[in-house]
Amino acid sequence: AKMKSQFIAAAFAAATLSASASSTNDILEARSDIEQPTIEASLNYRTAKIEYGMVENDESVFGYEIEIGWYGFFGGIESCHDMTGINNRRGRVNELESFLGYGFTLGDFSAKAAYVYKSVYGDEPDTQEVEVELEYETPLVTPFLAFDCDTHEKPGALYGEIGLTREWELCDRLTLVTLAGVGFGNPYHNDWCFDRDHWAFRDMHLGAELEVELCSHVKLIPGIDFYDAFTKDQRKAYDKFNGFIAVAGCRLAVEF
Repeated sequence: AKMKSQFIAAAFAAATLSASASSTNDILEARSDIEQPTIEASLNYRTAKIEYGMVENDESVFGYEIEIGWYGFFGGIESCHDMTGINNRRGRVNELESFLGYGFTLGDFSAKAAYVYKSVYGDEPDTQEVEVELEYETPLVTPFLAFDCDTHEKPGALYGEIGLTREWELCDRLTLVTLAGVGFGNPYHNDWCFDRDHWAFRDMHLGAELEVELCSHVKLIPGIDFYDAFTKDQRKAYDKFNGFIAVAGCRLAVEF
């Protein structure tokens, strides 16, 4: 009887330990199913600042960007510093953007939208806008449509770009990204930029970036972009380069 009771006690203890281990495993598995947030921080330098397909600053700028993503939601800040001392802005933030949005992928289609607040140093007023990006991946190229719509300074002013992009994996740590696009604007935006109050194509854009994976989580990304204005009115608005400009840049990104 004593041995029988000892056997029953041992069996009960084993069952208890097994249940406890199973419960612990369930908790660990549940925790492992929770997606961890992603963080990307980058520093960048460009020989000029282009906005809405036009030259906003033809002198060197640098800045930083921090973005956090979790379950499709993302948010962060991006800055732009003038390096030339024009208007006494050397080394100071002359534009600071904060953004919050959501993106998703459904098969080969992906989309994301964000609300952006732009704080501008100097005489220009702050503004806010909605940014939307749509992509559809194919075996050869990825067509895309992106547009910004102002909601504050010039409500309804819309600038967009439609085009094609592709990634070329040159080797394990080297990827080339190419882009060809055409910018366009609605009457509100075109009249705001260069006094042309109807829909019009605004600029042609060719770009290339070379992603170099220096080590795990760290990339160096040099690139170059070419812009050429479509319209005579836009060339007159900023005619230093007769509507054409080449912009080189480099970005150092850390991802976790």
